[in-house]
Amino acid sequence: MKKIYLMLSLLLVTAGINAQYIYNDFDANQNEAVSGWPNEPTVIANPDPTGINTSAQVGSWTRTEEQWAHILLNLEGTIDFTTGEIFHIKIWSPVACNVLFKLEHATNSGVFVEVSQSVTTPNVWVQLDFDFSGSASATYSKIVIFPDFSATADNIFYIDDIEGPGYSGGAPGDPVTLPVTFEDENVEYGLTDFGGNASEIVTDPEDENNKVAKTIKTAGAETWAGTTVGGVVGFPTEIPFTPDATTMTVDVWSPQAGIVVRLKVEDSGDSNISVETDANTTVSEAWETITFDFSNEATGTAEINFDYQYNKASIFFNFGVTGAQAGEKTYYWDNMEFVGGAGEKPLLALDVQDNFENNGYATIDSWKFQDPDLEDLIIGLDPVNAANHVADYNRSGSFEWTNAQFILDHRMDLTNRNIFEMSVYFSSTNDYSGNLTPTAALKLQNSLLGPDAWTTQTEVKLEVTEFDSWVVLSFDFSQVANRQDYDQVVVQFGGEGHFVPGLFYFDDIHLLQYTGVNQQTTEDVVAFPNPAGQKISWKGIENTKEVAVFSITGSLVFQGQPNSQYMDVSFLEKGLYVLRLTSEDGLTKSIKFIKE
Repeated sequence: MKKIYLMLSLLLVTAGINAQYIYNDFDANQNEAVSGWPNEPTVIANPDPTGINTSAQVGSWTRTEEQWAHILLNLEGTIDFTTGEIFHIKIWSPVACNVLFKLEHATNSGVFVEVSQSVTTPNVWVQLDFDFSGSASATYSKIVIFPDFSATADNIFYIDDIEGPGYSGGAPGDPVTLPVTFEDENVEYGLTDFGGNASEIVTDPEDENNKVAKTIKTAGAETWAGTTVGGVVGFPTEIPFTPDATTMTVDVWSPQAGIVVRLKVEDSGDSNISVETDANTTVSEAWETITFDFSNEATGTAEINFDYQYNKASIFFNFGVTGAQAGEKTYYWDNMEFVGGAGEKPLLALDVQDNFENNGYATIDSWKFQDPDLEDLIIGLDPVNAANHVADYNRSGSFEWTNAQFILDHRMDLTNRNIFEMSVYFSSTNDYSGNLTPTAALKLQNSLLGPDAWTTQTEVKLEVTEFDSWVVLSFDFSQVANRQDYDQVVVQFGGEGHFVPGLFYFDDIHLLQYTGVNQQTTEDVVAFPNPAGQKISWKGIENTKEVAVFSITGSLVFQGQPNSQYMDVSFLEKGLYVLRLTSEDGLTKSIKFIKE
């Protein structure tokens, strides 16, 4: 009798460990809200209470045309696969089809895992089981279900009894991306030790304002003891290796010089896809930047293959030496970064500007418009002044992320010049009552990452409150004055993530302002007389080498060299203008004046 009681107890414990959490049964256990796109599910009476599902209520969801139509559950925590690994759902489908069950990271849809199952018998209730064995816990907080995945036919599906592993804790933090700096408390850095390492994020021992990773190679550590950053998921985008760009750098603090440090990158989905290289420390008890060139692979390891998607990194200190030989030692590391290689674009402080007039002012070779195909940007006529040419930004409503963009042949030096100015025209006929927003966004990106350039993005978004007229906007990027990787500029009007059409124009975009220590404020520079008749003078900016006059709509009216500290303006028509002055040492300032 005691043996039977013991066996029954073990069965109860096992059942408790693998108990399925009811996310929503559309009856008494609607524990998690179920939404969808483009249509929301509704709770209805079970239209076919037969077979495996006789429950009173079920969910009803209509898919209409959209290929990516889905059912969605946003969780207030992350799925814990120690409580089980299989999700179940009952579904009634009018057609034989595939059903994709996808789990996503909260803030990065590029971090996901998915399983597909088939409905082979339509018009009856069936249960589909989705096995996520081996998936990482504490990573996914979205459940996305795609009935009849990738099709576009209109159909009504019924769902019920969504069950699976439970979840706990808060939503996952942001995924770690390169460069890795350990500064953001919202990022999941995912330090994972193996072979006898012990790592944590701490305050830099030499700078109390800096966060770094501390790694102890313990006395019992193996020769291959290492630490992975990014956990099991890795970086959301691959490291952009090319034949001309194969280097990464890491800042390292080592207790002695001559320590072998190995850096390994691999595919987060297949650890057999990897490449490793070594570098040595050259100083003791001090920070230094170590460069790792993966075109020079470590002995006995694989060569770099540019067709592979490396998105995970591990670092090994005193590689090849056991902890027993070396004794317990502490290392610090920070600023893991992809650098590139010989093909890296030069960092240049050049003019970035365009007025779409083909008069020699532009420094932007090629504008593209994506809606959804990436094609040449259309240059049309100004809706206010038919003599002026402007960029035609007409979003069709067929693409969520409509934008205009250009890529430079150099990286922008934003140290001092980091304010873009642009004239925009927003039509009042656009429907701003819904998802289309009266906003203008300017985004800076690193084009070397191709389709993943958005992961490096810094964005400034401004609201437009005047319609059917030209408005001059100023986009201040001084917060990223230290960035040295931006070569791509993206213009976006009306917001994103929706399919609402809109008519916009823009003109006279230029990298205008200096914000360094040599900046001269408006109060320092004065134009007189103002209003001006025959000529206009100025003071407060010395050794002016170039002067430009713009109309209030942003069109370039004149550009040339001044006569000392004044210029002739008698040729201008009456009106309001902007005078832009550039000194010999590179300072630029703009002043409004009236021509009478």
